Amino acid sequence: MMKRFWLIPLVTVVMYGADITGKWTGTVEVGDPTSGDKISTPVKAEFNQKGADVSGKIGRAEDSEGEAISAGKLDGKNLAFEVKPPESTSPMKFKLVLVADDRIEGGMEGAVDVGKVSGKVVLTRVK
Repeated sequence: MMKRFWLIPLVTVVMYGADITGKWTGTVEVGDPTSGDKISTPVKAEFNQKGADVSGKIGRAEDSEGEAISAGKLDGKNLAFEVKPPESTSPMKFKLVLVADDRIEGGMEGAVDVGKVSGKVVLTRVK
Protein backbone atom coordinates (compact mmCIF):
# COMPACT_ATOMS: atom_id res chain seq x y z
CA MET A 1 0.00 0.00 0.00
CA MET A 2 2.75 2.51 0.91
CA LYS A 3 4.46 1.92 -2.45
CA ARG A 4 1.52 3.50 -4.28
CA PHE A 5 1.74 6.82 -2.40
CA TRP A 6 5.20 7.68 -3.71
CA LEU A 7 3.98 7.10 -7.27
CA ILE A 8 1.47 9.99 -7.14
CA PRO A 9 4.07 12.82 -6.97
CA LEU A 10 6.17 11.07 -9.62
CA VAL A 11 3.21 10.77 -12.00
CA THR A 12 2.37 14.45 -11.46
CA VAL A 13 5.90 15.53 -12.42
CA VAL A 14 5.87 13.35 -15.54
CA MET A 15 2.44 14.60 -16.64
CA TYR A 16 3.15 18.29 -16.27
CA GLY A 17 6.87 18.44 -17.05
CA ALA A 18 9.03 21.06 -15.42
CA ASP A 19 8.10 23.22 -12.48
CA ILE A 20 8.34 26.94 -13.26
CA THR A 21 7.64 28.07 -9.68
CA GLY A 22 10.03 30.83 -8.69
CA LYS A 23 11.40 34.21 -9.72
CA TRP A 24 12.33 35.09 -13.29
CA THR A 25 13.84 38.18 -14.98
CA GLY A 26 14.20 39.19 -18.60
CA THR A 27 12.89 41.51 -21.28
CA VAL A 28 9.79 42.21 -23.31
CA GLU A 29 10.57 43.80 -26.68
CA VAL A 30 7.60 45.45 -28.41
CA GLY A 31 7.13 47.61 -31.47
CA ASP A 32 5.84 51.09 -30.65
CA PRO A 33 2.38 51.27 -32.31
CA THR A 34 2.86 54.95 -33.23
CA SER A 35 6.48 55.03 -34.49
CA GLY A 36 7.33 51.38 -35.15
CA ASP A 37 10.49 51.68 -33.02
CA LYS A 38 11.46 48.66 -30.92
CA ILE A 39 11.18 49.20 -27.17
CA SER A 40 12.92 46.73 -24.85
CA THR A 41 11.66 46.74 -21.26
CA PRO A 42 13.34 44.86 -18.40
CA VAL A 43 10.75 42.73 -16.58
CA LYS A 44 10.48 40.46 -13.57
CA ALA A 45 8.01 37.66 -12.95
CA GLU A 46 7.12 35.33 -10.13
CA PHE A 47 5.28 32.14 -11.00
CA ASN A 48 3.47 29.74 -8.66
CA GLN A 49 2.64 26.41 -10.28
CA LYS A 50 0.23 23.82 -8.92
CA GLY A 51 -0.13 21.00 -11.42
CA ALA A 52 -0.96 22.64 -14.74
CA ASP A 53 -2.29 25.85 -13.12
CA VAL A 54 0.01 28.86 -12.95
CA SER A 55 -0.54 32.05 -10.97
CA GLY A 56 1.75 34.91 -9.99
CA LYS A 57 2.76 38.37 -11.17
CA ILE A 58 4.73 39.96 -13.98
CA GLY A 59 5.76 43.58 -14.47
CA ARG A 60 8.50 46.07 -15.19
CA ALA A 61 11.70 45.41 -13.25
CA GLU A 62 11.64 48.84 -11.57
CA ASP A 63 8.05 48.48 -10.29
CA SER A 64 7.65 47.22 -6.74
CA GLU A 65 4.50 45.25 -7.65
CA GLY A 66 3.72 43.40 -10.85
CA GLU A 67 0.36 42.75 -12.44
CA ALA A 68 -1.55 39.60 -11.49
CA ILE A 69 -1.49 36.71 -13.94
CA SER A 70 -4.84 35.16 -14.85
CA ALA A 71 -5.81 32.04 -16.84
CA GLY A 72 -2.28 30.65 -16.40
CA LYS A 73 -1.69 27.13 -17.72
CA LEU A 74 1.42 25.06 -18.31
CA ASP A 75 0.79 22.31 -20.86
CA GLY A 76 3.99 20.32 -21.20
CA LYS A 77 6.49 23.05 -22.01
CA ASN A 78 3.88 25.55 -23.27
CA LEU A 79 2.97 28.36 -20.88
CA ALA A 80 0.00 30.65 -21.54
CA PHE A 81 -1.44 33.41 -19.35
CA GLU A 82 -3.05 36.84 -19.45
CA VAL A 83 -2.28 40.10 -17.68
CA LYS A 84 -4.45 43.25 -17.62
CA PRO A 85 -2.20 46.26 -16.90
CA PRO A 86 -3.96 49.61 -16.39
CA GLU A 87 -2.55 51.07 -19.63
CA SER A 88 -3.98 48.28 -21.80
CA THR A 89 -7.41 48.24 -23.40
CA SER A 90 -7.53 44.44 -23.51
CA PRO A 91 -5.67 41.67 -21.68
CA MET A 92 -2.08 41.08 -22.76
CA LYS A 93 -1.91 37.44 -23.85
CA PHE A 94 1.36 35.60 -23.33
CA LYS A 95 2.23 32.38 -25.21
CA LEU A 96 5.61 31.13 -24.08
CA VAL A 97 7.71 27.96 -24.27
CA LEU A 98 10.02 26.56 -21.63
CA VAL A 99 13.09 26.09 -23.86
CA ALA A 100 15.34 25.02 -20.94
CA ASP A 101 14.84 24.54 -17.19
CA ASP A 102 16.01 28.12 -16.67
CA ARG A 103 14.76 29.88 -19.86
CA ILE A 104 11.31 30.78 -21.19
CA GLU A 105 10.76 32.44 -24.59
CA GLY A 106 7.79 33.42 -26.69
CA GLY A 107 5.45 36.23 -27.51
CA MET A 108 2.77 38.49 -26.15
CA GLU A 109 0.04 40.56 -27.77
CA GLY A 110 -2.66 42.94 -26.71
CA ALA A 111 -3.84 46.49 -27.19
CA VAL A 112 -3.27 49.91 -25.68
CA ASP A 113 -5.12 53.17 -26.40
CA VAL A 114 -2.94 53.89 -29.48
CA GLY A 115 -3.32 50.45 -31.06
CA LYS A 116 -2.33 46.81 -31.01
CA VAL A 117 1.01 45.75 -29.56
CA SER A 118 2.95 42.54 -29.84
CA GLY A 119 6.35 41.55 -28.69
CA LYS A 120 9.02 39.01 -27.90
CA VAL A 121 9.45 37.77 -24.34
CA VAL A 122 12.63 36.21 -22.90
CA LEU A 123 12.83 35.20 -19.21
CA THR A 124 15.57 33.46 -17.25
CA ARG A 125 15.20 31.88 -13.83
CA VAL A 126 16.74 33.80 -10.92
CA LYS A 127 19.20 31.51 -9.16
